[in-house]
Formats: sequence, structure tokens, C-alpha cells
Amino acid sequence: MRNAWISISAPTMLVHFYCIFCDQISSQVLETLSLHRQHVVRCSAIVLRLTNDLVTSPDELKRGDVLKSLQCYMNETGASEEEACTYVQQMISDTWNEMNYEMISHDSSSLPWGFVEAAINLARMSQCMYQYGDGHGCPDKAKTVDRVLSLFVNHVPLD
Repeated sequence: MRNAWISISAPTMLVHFYCIFCDQISSQVLETLSLHRQHVVRCSAIVLRLTNDLVTSPDELKRGDVLKSLQCYMNETGASEEEACTYVQQMISDTWNEMNYEMISHDSSSLPWGFVEAAINLARMSQCMYQYGDGHGCPDKAKTVDRVLSLFVNHVPLD
């Protein structure tokens, strides 16, 4: 997990979001954002990583990609695939609990509230994107395509 949350690229995306929410960017401000210190960044990245792994790992393994969290857990514990899925789902739930706590205790954070919201929304988006399968790598999934079209293309009836 120490490598997994960084490898999903969420921290990189969130650094860019952070620059949008700050009036001034300095090396001191960026040091404050140090990925190892900001809990909300790590939690958001973990939710994205694990949600992605639950759905995409079978297809990615067929393509010769590296083992994902499911396979690592199965290898380390001897668990079945079903048990590994249950475990990873619990990890996602636990991480959401941590993020919710971060929202409640935001007063002590040095991060702008808009940035905290963006980090949490990234985790929300990941669960929406992968809810019905690999909505990113295999965009032919009807429900994911319908969701994207409803956001950006289809008009909203005003009746």
C-alpha cells in the first residue's frame, strides 16, 4: 500500500488542484502539501487505487500487468478471490471513515477547504466510474457511457 496509493497518480492530480486553490505558490506552501503529511490526499488515492483494482485487475493481468491488491492479498494470506474482494472492500470502507474524520476535523488542517473537497470528490468519482465495471479502460460499458453523456452531452429537460 505504501507504493500503491502513489502509483495511481491521484497525488499528482491533487497537487495540480492544490495550485488552483492557493493564492500564492511557494516552496514552503508545496512543502506543506508534502504527500506523506496530508492525510486526505493519501486516503483519496487509496480509495481510487483499491476501487480500480477491484474492477480492472482481471483484465490487466491478462494483458501481463503487475499484480494488484487483490492478488497480493491472496498471495500473502492464501485467501480466495472472494475473500480478497471482501477484504479490499472493507479497506475502502475504512479509508472512507478516515476521510470523513478528516472532513470533520478540517479546522486543524492547513489545506484550503476547496482542496479538501476536491480530494474527497476524486474518491467519489472513482467509485462512480468503476461501479459497473472498468468505466475507463473499457468505455464500451453502457452505464458508464450513459453517465458521461448525461453530464456533458444530453440536455436536461426543463418540463
